[in-house]
Amino acid sequence: MACFAVKLKNKPLLWAVIICSSASVITLFIISGKNKKTYTAILGTIGGVIIAGLFAFVAGKILRLSGLGNEDAQMLAFVPQYCKIDYQGLLFAGIMIGSLGAVMDVAMSISSSMWEIISVSPKISNKQLVKSGMNIGRDIIGSMSNTLVLAYVSTSIPVLLLFIIFSNGFTEIINLELLSAEILRAVSGSIGLICTIPITVNLVNILGRIKKRLFKFFEQPYTREFQAV
Repeated sequence: MACFAVKLKNKPLLWAVIICSSASVITLFIISGKNKKTYTAILGTIGGVIIAGLFAFVAGKILRLSGLGNEDAQMLAFVPQYCKIDYQGLLFAGIMIGSLGAVMDVAMSISSSMWEIISVSPKISNKQLVKSGMNIGRDIIGSMSNTLVLAYVSTSIPVLLLFIIFSNGFTEIINLELLSAEILRAVSGSIGLICTIPITVNLVNILGRIKKRLFKFFEQPYTREFQAV
């Protein structure tokens, strides 16, 4: 990722979007094949990841994060000075890629559930379909957000304990860039998950509505011919 960012005009966010989109397409096509369920899951995943990245970008600028909060990023500071690296961009790109797995899981779960509802109840109204999709997403989001947050917290427990023992208070701890970056990761990923739900639900609703219209359009001539006979 860093090599791409350095060589190609130092644009890690752009490459993060490309990598996430490619990973989503390849993974979901392998898992589910080429069908409506996969297409809506891919679009929902890409939308959720992009929103997570945009939130991380805006919040990171407001918080003035340098991107050098951990040792791995600090090692890049020893790279020769003629090789300019966007440390902030690498931080935001890492947040986008880190949220990809959970966002993909949510998008695929909702897409699969909603298309199953349509196949079982093809006459379901659009309003009821959207309501069912949002209810499914509400049940999924709680556990997935906890999974994402706990995954980030578990990697920071030793460092967090070290800061608690040797710091002067909560204000000092919360202003440490290492901790602020981890909080931003968890919050950005959770927001990406939350936004994935309405994106995927509405995509399925739109495609389901188009499918119904096409079915009625092709069904009418046959119905008229049958009635005429």
